[in-house]
Amino acid sequence: MAMRWNGNGAHMPRLLIGDTQHLVADALSALVSARGYDVFSRAHDVTGATAALHEQEIDIAVLAADLVTDALLATIASVRATGRVVSIVVTAASADIEGVDALLGGSCDGLVLKDGSSDWLFHCLAGVHNGGQWLDPRAIAAARTRRETARAAGVLTRREAEIARHVAGGRRNRDIAARLGISEGTVKMHLHNAYAKLGVESRTQLAMDARVRKLA
Repeated sequence: MAMRWNGNGAHMPRLLIGDTQHLVADALSALVSARGYDVFSRAHDVTGATAALHEQEIDIAVLAADLVTDALLATIASVRATGRVVSIVVTAASADIEGVDALLGGSCDGLVLKDGSSDWLFHCLAGVHNGGQWLDPRAIAAARTRRETARAAGVLTRREAEIARHVAGGRRNRDIAARLGISEGTVKMHLHNAYAKLGVESRTQLAMDARVRKLA
C-alpha cells in the first residue's frame, strides 16, 4: 500500500508536473522541488501524462486543466484500480474555464488557480496526499453561482448533458462512470442536478424528455 506523507516523514510525494506550456511546467517543477518534493516526471500533452502515470510510481499528478480529458481520467481510474494511490491536482488559469465545474464535482482531489498564492499550492499538495481534498474557494464560489443561474434557466452543464445523453441511451450509472473516468457518486450528483433543472423525477422521464433526446 502506498505511503501517505504527513508533512514530516522521509517519503516526499512523487510528482508528475503536466502543462502544455513548457515554461509553466519548468517553473512549477522548480517551485515544488525547492520545497523538497520529488518531481518524477514532466509532461506537455495527454500522451506524455498517460505514459508517465502508467510507467512510473506517481503519488500526485499536478496537471493543467486542458490536460484533464476524459481519456486521462479513465487512465487514472485504471491505475487506481490496481491499488496504486494517485491524487490529481488541477491547475487552472481561471475559475470560469470550461470543465471546472465537472472537476469540482469529484474528478479531482485538488484544484488551484494559477493566479493564487504558492502557499495555497503547498496546502493543496499536503492535503490531498493525506487523503483529503483542497479546492480553491474562489472556484467553488464561481461554480455555485453558475449552478444557481443554470438551474433557474433550466440549462444543463456540459457534464450533465453528457450524462443525460448516456442515460437516455440506456446505460447504467456504473457504465457511465467507467466510460467518463469519474466515480459513480459523481454521476449520481450530476444526474440529480439534471433532474432538478429539467423538472423530471426518473430515468425514464429523463430519457423521454425532448430536450435530452435532442442531445443524442
